Amino acid sequence: MGSLQRLIQPRLSTLLTSPRLRDMRRQGLEAWRRLGRYPHQVTLWLRADDPYAYLLLQALPGFLSQFDVELRLRLLQGSEPDTTPDPERLARYAERDAARLARWHGLEFPAQPRLRPELLARAEALIGALEKEEADDSHETALAVLRALWCDDADTLAALGDVCPPAPDADTLAQHCAGNRVSQRELRHYDSAMLHYAGEWYWGLDRLDHLAERLQQLGAGNICQRWSADIDGHYLVNEPEQLAPMRSLGASLDFFFSFRSPYSWLALQRVRDLAEHYGLTLNLRPVLPMVMRGLPVPDIKRLYILQDAKREADRLGIAFGRICDPVGTGVENCMAVCALARQRGCDLDFAAEAAHAIWSEGADMTRLATLQRIAMAAGLRPGETRDALDDTGWRQDAEHNRQALLAAGLWGVPGLVLRLDDRLLCATWGQDRLWAIEDALLEAASESLHA
Repeated sequence: MGSLQRLIQPRLSTLLTSPRLRDMRRQGLEAWRRLGRYPHQVTLWLRADDPYAYLLLQALPGFLSQFDVELRLRLLQGSEPDTTPDPERLARYAERDAARLARWHGLEFPAQPRLRPELLARAEALIGALEKEEADDSHETALAVLRALWCDDADTLAALGDVCPPAPDADTLAQHCAGNRVSQRELRHYDSAMLHYAGEWYWGLDRLDHLAERLQQLGAGNICQRWSADIDGHYLVNEPEQLAPMRSLGASLDFFFSFRSPYSWLALQRVRDLAEHYGLTLNLRPVLPMVMRGLPVPDIKRLYILQDAKREADRLGIAFGRICDPVGTGVENCMAVCALARQRGCDLDFAAEAAHAIWSEGADMTRLATLQRIAMAAGLRPGETRDALDDTGWRQDAEHNRQALLAAGLWGVPGLVLRLDDRLLCATWGQDRLWAIEDALLEAASESLHA
């Protein structure tokens, strides 16, 4: 990225994440809806083999009972390589994560999922038929279809064929799903378990609250329950007598972090607070961004991540939006200085200072003066920064961290891996999965007390 781009980018990102611009766009779309007397319409884009779509369909009846909206289904098939860099690892992780989410929310998910290809094909055909019919209760039938699929219930799936509209043949369905994929891309998204409402996207259970708040502001209903599993600031255990045995466990938490990841920035201070609260040994493990590891991150994905991160940052009260992308030399500089900061015992402080500068101030991390200012704020001496940039030892550490990330069944950041001695207690991904670490830690403490 050239110097001119680095100069322009903070201004452009400030505009793209501007609440004022967002509100103006929302007001325009709402005026158009009222003028045409159109209903509030939410569209669910889903793959039948996506566990997050199955969970979302289970939550939607409660959601729809609170809001005056119409729901429409759009079926997708498969995933695309430019937006799914490690599909096999993602599929394995998604099933583990969905099982964890289901337990947390009191939803259904099989202990050992088994999706037979012939049942998947039948389920896709039935949902394709439901999409074409566009009945008001299509989501209820779609839920029954996915329940039968995920529970390996061939008899129920066959019976549902008698109540669903005639299903299209495989070729017709594939052509239709390909058209849906194109339409979704035109609407600036690419994934399953996505809800689309008036120009904005909301992923699965984790973003359902954002959609609910928007609909409530429009007078389309009132929020009666929350769907997010996020419990930041409200720890599962707070009483000193209960905390003591948990803190004495001696568990460690590896935090896989990227200077180019906005979600890493959103998680950083919260992870530090979590580790302090429960007495965890916190290890910062920086990795190179996916694009610098040869994994694709297309513009359509980057734009959604930017807008979603801004939405989450606002919810969390974290400064975000004036950005200078550090990809390339900027990331390498940060990694080099962070390696030195680790030796000095201030790597977490440096990561916090650098991430704040990147995502909140639009600071150019290719500039030595900027790096020196940030390094000094973290506790390094002025002359140490230049020396750190000449040391390439950080590359070996970054590769070691990447291998450890993959070994834990993860691929992206922020990655969180909780261990007790040599035992893996939890490996999770995302700034909205801190609760999973608490849950696993609480379980480990309970086992220790009853051992």
